[in-house]
Amino acid sequence: MAAPYPPYSISNGLRVEGISVTTLMTIMQRCGTPISNQEIKLAPWAYAYECTARTPQRIILNAVRTPKTEQLYKWVGPIATSKVVLIGRKKDKFLINTKSDLKGLRIATVRWSRPEKALLAGGINANKLHRSPAHVQALRKLSNGEVDLFAFTEKGAPYLMDGLGMMQDDYTICYTFDEQPLYFAFSKDTDDSLISQLNKELKILKATGASGQSQFDILLAEEIQHQKTDHTCRRM
Repeated sequence: MAAPYPPYSISNGLRVEGISVTTLMTIMQRCGTPISNQEIKLAPWAYAYECTARTPQRIILNAVRTPKTEQLYKWVGPIATSKVVLIGRKKDKFLINTKSDLKGLRIATVRWSRPEKALLAGGINANKLHRSPAHVQALRKLSNGEVDLFAFTEKGAPYLMDGLGMMQDDYTICYTFDEQPLYFAFSKDTDDSLISQLNKELKILKATGASGQSQFDILLAEEIQHQKTDHTCRRM
């Protein structure tokens, strides 16, 4: 199971795609336990965590490993480090060096999203946030100057902005608020030897090759380009 979290997991019709999906399918194939993306379903974070903790043969994509969740699952990763960033318009020329510099600034978030939760956990008062039900409204507020900053992931924000036809050159990352390593969380019934094999294959996938890039870097670049192309085709 995966929640929408571009570019790691996104919905494309009846299929779930993204770099985490591709990575999971690759390492599972290499371990002789292949799965297809048809077996991966979108689900809210809370449901995915609870279901995987209580039900056998489940996997959460893009899970965050914490002291509270450590003993509930078996872990493969980290897959990648997701950076929660605050994006502003270049013309506004905000200078933000510390969290205290955010005082008085209007921050748009997607309600109940992981970036929003990171801000709340990091000490930002919920009453100070401009919360929207989806990224479309939040980014429109940023574009129109109704808010000063938009909180999302570093790699996911360009994907969302492309989908709305926004010129990325007009925007910049003003501050990196948080970094979260992402994992695959397997239900506790998963065999320890498989977990060990999967971690080994992931390490090989992420190892730097002779070209200076890892197989994972190449998969990530291809996936992001695929998502951009897909968005462009939909707008046409």
